[in-house]
This record gives sequence, structure tokens and C-alpha cells, in this order.
Amino acid sequence: MNKDEYIGKLTKLLRKLPKEEKQDIISDYEEHFMIGLEKGRTEEEISEALGNPKTLAKQIKAEYMVKRAEDKQSAGSMFEAVLAATGLGIFNLIFVAVPAMFLVAILLTLFVFGGAMVFGGIYITLASIIQPLIPQYNFNVIIGDGLLNVLGGILVGVGLTILGLALLAGMYYVTRWLYGLAIKYLKMNLEIIKGRR
Repeated sequence: MNKDEYIGKLTKLLRKLPKEEKQDIISDYEEHFMIGLEKGRTEEEISEALGNPKTLAKQIKAEYMVKRAEDKQSAGSMFEAVLAATGLGIFNLIFVAVPAMFLVAILLTLFVFGGAMVFGGIYITLASIIQPLIPQYNFNVIIGDGLLNVLGGILVGVGLTILGLALLAGMYYVTRWLYGLAIKYLKMNLEIIKGRR
């Protein structure tokens, strides 16, 4: 494949990247051809050494998505980065997608558990206060009669709420730490893929 065909295919495959990013990448590959021609190589030899444009475009997109996930931290950008890295082959499907799904499932479970603790604690606290005032309604909170039981219910409810909030706050920091770790893992994975080609 000659230079124009190679650059044309690569440009077409990178159409979803931002214009400036795509221009920089295309300029780099045009420079590869220029340097190769100066060294006496043919356009066909250079394009063969650069590899399949489709594979190269997937790798470039994955690198771009990982960089974007690093710069703009969000669940959506991380999902796109993992998806792009997974598209590089079966190796990545096993070593990127599976751990990512496992981590997301654990994190979501812990966030839901923390939220349930907070709302459960609020419910127990309010039920402990309201139950003695309107005894004809049953809030399914066993507190018994007397001021000590009401105070005990309030303390249990407040304690549960505080534990739930602490868990949610802790999960926020754990999630941020795991996000950074995931970015490093994706970069390492892309370096491994580059080394194999």
C-alpha cells in the first residue's frame, strides 16, 4: 500500500477523533513516510513496517480514550477507555473488561449498601421519635415502651446513618484511588499491546 492509500485509510478510521488531534497524528505518520523515503525505503515497505491501518487506528483511539479518561475523570470517559482498550483483542477482553466489570459490581454494591445504611438509619431515628407519639401506627421498629427505648432507637438510627455516611465517604476516596489505578493499568496494557506488534 502506498503513502496516499495508507494515510487515506488511517484518516478515515480516525474520523471520530477531534480535528486537531487527528491532524497531529496524520502529520506524524506523513513524517514517518518522509523519513523512510529519505532513507531509501519504498512507500510499501514503510506502510508494512507501520502495520495495518485498522489495527493502528484502534490503538490510537484506545490511547486517546485513556488520556481523555485521565484528563476528564468520569464514569463515562472511563467506560469509553475500557471499551476502546477491549477492542484491541481477546487479551484485552479478558484482562481489561472482566476486571473492570468485577470492580464496578463491587463498588456499586458497596455504594448501595452505604446508601441503605443511611436511609435505614434515618428511618429508624424518625420511627423511634414518631412511634410513641402516634402508637396506633406501626412503623415496624421494635423499640418497646419508655424513654430509654426511644433514646436507644434514636441512637441506633443516628449511629447507622453515621456509619453509612462514613462508608459512602470512604467509597468516594476508594473509587478515586481505583480510577487512578485503572488509568495506570490501561496505559500499561496498551504498552504491552504495542510491544507485541
